[in-house]
Amino acid sequence: MRRAAAAAVAVLALFALSACEDGAEGPTSPEPGAPSNALIDRVEIVSEPAANGTYLDGEELVFAVLLTSGEAVETTGEVFLIFDLGLASQPAALAASEAGRLEFRYEFRRGDYDGDGVSVPEGELMFAPGATLRIGNADLDASVRELAADPGHRVFARYSQGESLLFDTMLDRFPLDSLGLEGAIGCAEIEDFVPIVEAVLEGNAAGAATLFQLGWQTGGCATLTQDMPAIFLSAAIAEHRDEIYELVLAYGPGAGPGGQETTTNWWTLGDFLAEPP
Repeated sequence: MRRAAAAAVAVLALFALSACEDGAEGPTSPEPGAPSNALIDRVEIVSEPAANGTYLDGEELVFAVLLTSGEAVETTGEVFLIFDLGLASQPAALAASEAGRLEFRYEFRRGDYDGDGVSVPEGELMFAPGATLRIGNADLDASVRELAADPGHRVFARYSQGESLLFDTMLDRFPLDSLGLEGAIGCAEIEDFVPIVEAVLEGNAAGAATLFQLGWQTGGCATLTQDMPAIFLSAAIAEHRDEIYELVLAYGPGAGPGGQETTTNWWTLGDFLAEPP
């Protein structure tokens, strides 16, 4: 799949060059033929992230393109569905077809990120030179309707599950100094940690400090040891009052009441993470 994705990106570059040489009716459009009565009805995302509504590195995104006709589709060559991933456009490659349905796939690669969720812009399917989609003796209309961003299909492919990383000091986003702490903080349960994060996002550092102190006293929250190895497990991207933030679940060392060292699963903000040197 990684080779296929890389090849698809190369195809996009070739298409851009061809468009400059051949004009708007270059090889990015299917060869003219008899029009088909079949249309693309809609596009759906039929895959689900492994956990927390967020895809990680190596997971696969699957689109179903549903047609208005239930007839079989004859495919030739490489065909792509262009979708928006963060600030970039990416090609999902046609992987299967059946009566009334086309399936396109894309494997997330390290560094892919989308805090709002992937989406599909209005446009057309993209065809490699010589590629076709036909129903009977007619070309399929390649027009695609927009699919809005879906927060259940966000992307955080900065790390892979099981990868080693370090807890780092927080950036300007989380005023740890006002909490009287050093390093990062986390809690054993996401339900305990989210209110702390959202209090900080609202500018209520005192409220965040109180919530953390309660969790710390009961052993549910801890300060995370800076520059100590941890294991990345999963991530979730959430939104609070139109501000997007990242929550990451990692397994690593922390300090509880009296500085007692503890090791457990700690939810923390994505900005707390750093790659090992």
